[in-house]
Amino acid sequence: MRQRLINKTEQSQETTLSKGTNLAGRNAVVTEPLSLQSLLFDSGISKEDWIEGLKHHSKAVTNLLLNDQIDEFNQYLSSQFSLAVPEAKKDSTKIKYRPVLQDLLQTAILIEHSTIPPYLTALYSIKDGTNALASQIIRSVAVEEMLHLIMVCNVLNAIDIQPSVNQSQNYPTYPMKLPMNVDFYVGLEKFSTNSIATFIAIESPSSPLVKAPKYDQETESVSSFTQRTAVQENNFWTLDNMKDFIMKNVHTIGEYYDVLFFYIVVFQIIAYFEEHGSLPKSFEDINKGGIFTGDPSKQIRPEQYYGSGGKLHFVEALDGVIAVFQEIKGQGEGADDSIFDVDPSQFEEGAELAHYFRFKEVFHEHFYVGGNYKPFMDENGMMPVITPPTGKALPVDWSQAYPMKPNPKLSDYTGNKELHAQGVEFNKTYKRLLDAIQSAVEGNHRELEKSIMYMYALKEQAVNLMKQPLDSQNNAGPTFEYINL
Repeated sequence: MRQRLINKTEQSQETTLSKGTNLAGRNAVVTEPLSLQSLLFDSGISKEDWIEGLKHHSKAVTNLLLNDQIDEFNQYLSSQFSLAVPEAKKDSTKIKYRPVLQDLLQTAILIEHSTIPPYLTALYSIKDGTNALASQIIRSVAVEEMLHLIMVCNVLNAIDIQPSVNQSQNYPTYPMKLPMNVDFYVGLEKFSTNSIATFIAIESPSSPLVKAPKYDQETESVSSFTQRTAVQENNFWTLDNMKDFIMKNVHTIGEYYDVLFFYIVVFQIIAYFEEHGSLPKSFEDINKGGIFTGDPSKQIRPEQYYGSGGKLHFVEALDGVIAVFQEIKGQGEGADDSIFDVDPSQFEEGAELAHYFRFKEVFHEHFYVGGNYKPFMDENGMMPVITPPTGKALPVDWSQAYPMKPNPKLSDYTGNKELHAQGVEFNKTYKRLLDAIQSAVEGNHRELEKSIMYMYALKEQAVNLMKQPLDSQNNAGPTFEYINL
């Protein structure tokens, strides 16, 4: 598997869990975590216990499996599933996982999609011949977000749920908040310190610390529903409750994928129990089968993807989900407790920074590699993720961007027929790009070839919009609004 992820610095006690919990006389405040078995099968727990147990076990499971600690995960399962499930509980596991995962994975697609238009808008607003390094960084991140979107589609196809990327409900509307517990808005803005600061917030890591780069290191810069669940009386395992947990407790994209991954593992455990009548004892028990009933021919594979940046993973079992989530989290926030998206020793083409740190380089106009971070380091060589880059200069001319109106709408152009028509044509091209991706994830893989042509057309059309004055202070710009072709 690909890498160890940035959140592996969680304390070891997170994965040293009690084999069982006596629920009699429990207080509202949880003093020790529920066992995973109790979390899934005990209908007598309180809502507070369910929430605290979910926090605890989602960290434990993701830290073990997303860091390739399979032997430790097997020990964890043994500690959590030491008791037989009472006969009366065996019919309580009929959870309808498909509507839950359809909603949560489609939300992941929306998260990835929500980043692409803002990144492209900032990129297109940079005037030709200027800010070459900054343009390269933004472009590379935008391409990788498209890769992430396609890989989430692979996960949906693996569980036999048709992904959707091109319908009106799949379109982000700007300005917007990401569907998590965040306090900032994402919008369509020109290249500026404000837009780059927003991008930094989008890509924020889950961990507060990373390994400081070596000073002498060299690298090249560049919908609700009703269901019967395992918790019958209190019915905590519902889509509403699972989403509510995310909205209240998840603050970063990496954390969203952690909780989503835990939900997927839970459904695999329950699927194994329903099939075998016993609880799984190892990763091998839950890796294949279960919820993974999709058609493998619908998977987008590396040889069929024409983008660059990162590796595309297909999904036919749980290990494929692990590879996908490792790739997405590593590229976004860093891997192996470092600022790099993979361990540099494992990366064939040279180490590349995670998105968060690439955007910080642009914002601070300096590179990380080659900088001296001793003033920020603790005794273990770790530094806060907020540490600014102190390497060689990365020249940025913030004035060399078209003065596009933030978050433009087609309705802003109704007084100018030509401008309105150009805005419509841009949105048609963007819709065709999404249509090509949609067709590809439905099994028509060659449709991905068209996406390259549409990407070139998008830039030309966006720049033409951005060159035209809208009022005395602002120019027009692309709106990325849904249009029915």
